[in-house]
Amino acid sequence: SFVLTIFFAFHFTWTAKDLLWSLWISSLTIGYFTILTGMAGNLFHGKMADESGGTGKEHDENSLNPDPKKLQNTGAAMAVFFLLPMLGFFGLSKVTLIYALFVGLSILFAVIRFKTGHHGESWIVKFFFSLVINLPATVFMLVFFTVHFGGFHFVHSIFLNGFFPLTGETPFGKSIEGTFEMFINFIKISFLSYWPFIVTSAVSKTGEIIDAFTAKKADMFLSPYKNVIKMHAMIFIIAFMGGAGLHSYILYAALILYFFPFSRFFRFKKKTAQPLENS
Repeated sequence: SFVLTIFFAFHFTWTAKDLLWSLWISSLTIGYFTILTGMAGNLFHGKMADESGGTGKEHDENSLNPDPKKLQNTGAAMAVFFLLPMLGFFGLSKVTLIYALFVGLSILFAVIRFKTGHHGESWIVKFFFSLVINLPATVFMLVFFTVHFGGFHFVHSIFLNGFFPLTGETPFGKSIEGTFEMFINFIKISFLSYWPFIVTSAVSKTGEIIDAFTAKKADMFLSPYKNVIKMHAMIFIIAFMGGAGLHSYILYAALILYFFPFSRFFRFKKKTAQPLENS
C-alpha cells in the first residue's frame, strides 16, 4: 500500500502543497466526524467517553453491556463536574442556568435509574434515560472538542498557509471575526479542491468510525488526534527543511511520515523475531 501511494504521488505529479492541505482537511473533517459519531454512539448505548473500558482493546459481548447503574452514575457525575467550568466561564448567566437545569434532570433520572434498574424495559425507554442522563455531559464535551480539535487545525492552517499559501491571507492585523472567516475560507477552498482525497480517506477510516459508534474501543476519541500529532511533527520538519533549502524534498518527508506503516512494520518484525528467540 505504501509503495502504491508513492507510485500514485509521482504518477499524478502531487506537490507538497496539495498533499499537505488534503491531509489537513481530511484530518479536520473525518476526525471531527469520528468524534461526533463516538458521542452519538455513547448516547445511544448509554455510555460516556471514559466508560468504554481501560484497555483500548475490543470488548467482549458482556463488556458492551456493563452495569447500568455505574454508567448512569458516571454520566450524572460528569455533568456535575462540568458545571464548575461553566460557572467559571459564564457566571450566573442564562447559559449556566439552563445547563444547571439539565444537570438537575440528569441527577434525578440517574437516581430513578439506580433505584429501579432497567430489567424488562424496551430499548426506547433505555435510550430515553440515557439521553436525559448523559446529554449535559455530552453537550459540554461537544463544545470542548469543537474548540480544542478545531483550534489545533486552525493553528496548523496558519503555519501551512505560511509555507504553502492557499489564499494569500494572513491573520496579522485581522480581528477575531476576520481570523475566523479566514479559517472558514481555508476549509471551503481545501474541501472543494481536495474532496476526492477526503472520500478515499473516509473509506479507509470506515472501521474506526464504526468502532466509535459501537463504543468498542476506549481510545476512540484519541484516534482523531493521532493525525494532529503527525501534523505537529510535519510543521517542524517543513520549517527545518525549508530553512535548509530542501523544499523539493518536503513531499518525500510527508509521504513517509503519513503513509509509511511504522507500527505495522515494527510489529511484523517483532512477531517474526519471536520464533527465533524461542528457539
